[in-house]
Order: sequence, then structure tokens, then C-alpha cells
Amino acid sequence: MADFPDSKPSPPTIGKVHDAHKMRMSATEMDAKRKEHVAYEYLCHLEEARKWLEACLEEELPPATELEAALTNGVLLAKLGHFFEPDFVSLRKIYDIDLNHFKAKGLHFRHTDNINFWMNAMTKVGLPKIFFPTTTDIYDRKNMPKSIYCLHALSMYLYRLGKAPPMQDLVGEAQFTEAEISAMQAELEKYGIQMPHFGKIGGILASELSVDQAAVHAAVLAINKAIDEGSSEDL
Repeated sequence: MADFPDSKPSPPTIGKVHDAHKMRMSATEMDAKRKEHVAYEYLCHLEEARKWLEACLEEELPPATELEAALTNGVLLAKLGHFFEPDFVSLRKIYDIDLNHFKAKGLHFRHTDNINFWMNAMTKVGLPKIFFPTTTDIYDRKNMPKSIYCLHALSMYLYRLGKAPPMQDLVGEAQFTEAEISAMQAELEKYGIQMPHFGKIGGILASELSVDQAAVHAAVLAINKAIDEGSSEDL
């Protein structure tokens, strides 16, 4: 009887090692692409917020790549608070409204008053607190994506109340250079911030409103729609 080996010889492993290496490289490249896409989308959200602020405040703002820095002194935010709650936020109370101090010496602790004016106005108008950033998120730039996320939620909320124009969706339309995207990617990685889910704002907003608030919002939407369509039959 012929002798047979107990097991078949192992096949060469060189090809498998090479394939595994290629898979690891692909995973690395995919992760790099994902981070690049996150940076691009966030820049788009910055541009969306910038254009919305320009429409509300009727003034020209710095480009999206500079918007975070422009918000740290709270002047634009306080002006926004005056826009939707003029009786609650007085322009006279906004510190450094002409930005002379900020341009000459940078941030001053009194700039935090401006941020608080904006937050108090949001509380007054009824935006759910779950969207609010902290003062240091803005003043110290500890979590600017959370602040931009709040602006997006506020825009949707105010639009439903008929107090502000809608915010545009510019993802896929806004253009940025590779250098701008790389710089934003490095900035996000530096702070290790988890990006908020901008696409879920509508659902969160609906779930956070009470039944009465939701009814009011539905009524306001119906009124606004009827006005837009030039009809009063549904009022």
C-alpha cells in the first residue's frame, strides 16, 4: 500500500501576504477619503451658515474658511439675536460692535457677553437646549462644529416660525481648494471633535418640541404656505 502524507503541503503564502497588504492599503486610503469627505462637508455647512447669516444680517461676511474665527467674538451672533428677537437683544448692548477692539487687540472677556446675548435670544424664541453649544465652544473654539450645528438648527426653527429665510443645501455645489480641505481636515483632527449629524436636525427638532409647540409650528407652516401661494382659503 502506498504511503500518503498526513496532510497536504501548505500553499505558498507570498501572494496572500501581498493581497493582505493591498487590503490594508485600501482600508487606509478609504479612511483618508472618508476624513477628506467629512472636512469637505463641514466646509459646505460653514458656507451654508455664512450665506444664511448674510441674508439675515444683510451684510457681507468673511469666506467660509474664516467664519469660525469671525464668530469667536460673538458680534455676529448677537446681531443675529437682535434680528430674530429685536426687543430682547439691543444693538446698543453688543460689545465691540464695530470690532475695533477685536481687530486691534483680539478677544476680550466681554466678548462672551455677546455670545450669551445670542444664547438668551435662542432660549427666548424657544429653540430646544439640546442644540446649544457652550460659551467656550465658541470663544475658545473648543467645539466650533457644535456651534455651526446650532446655527443650522436655529435656521430651520426660525424658518418654520416665519422669522428667517431658509438655509440653502450646498453640499456638492460649494467648491473649495485641496489646500482648504486639507487645512480643515487637519483642524478637525487636531481637536478630535466628533462631527454632529447635520442631516438629523429636523428629526431631533421634531422630537424635542412638545405637542403644543408642534401644533403651533404646524399652524405657522400652514399660514406661511398659504401666504406663499397667495391664497387665504386655508387660514
